[in-house]
Amino acid sequence: MEILQIAGIAVCGVLTVAVIKTVKPEFAIYAVLATVLIILIFSLQQLTAVFQFLKTVYDDMTYGKDFFPILIKVLAVAYLTDFTAQLCKDAGEASIGNKVELAGKIIIFYLSLPILVSVLQLVNSLL
Repeated sequence: MEILQIAGIAVCGVLTVAVIKTVKPEFAIYAVLATVLIILIFSLQQLTAVFQFLKTVYDDMTYGKDFFPILIKVLAVAYLTDFTAQLCKDAGEASIGNKVELAGKIIIFYLSLPILVSVLQLVNSLL
C-alpha cells in the first residue's frame, strides 16, 4: 500500500508545481525537489528491507562473494545516475542529464572491469 502513498504525494506535488508555475515559475523546481525527496524517503524503507535480504543472501553464498559487492555498487550507480539524470531533465537541463547518464555508464563499466577480467580468464583457461 506504500505505492498509494507515493502516488498521492506525486499527485499533490504535480498540482503544487502547476500552481507555483503560474505564480512564480522560478520556485517550481523547489517544489519538484521537495516532492522527489519525500518520495525518496518513503522508498528508503523498502530499500532497507532489500538490503537486509541481500545481506542474508550474501552470508549464505559460498561462491562469487568477490563479485557480489561489485554488483551492488553497479546497481547503486545505475539507480543514482537515473535519478539524477531525470531530475536534471525535469529541471529543463537535458544536456546535463545526458552527461550524467554518460558518466554513470563509464563508472559502471569501470566498476565491472574485475568481472570482465574474470570472465576472460575463465574463457582463456577453457581454450
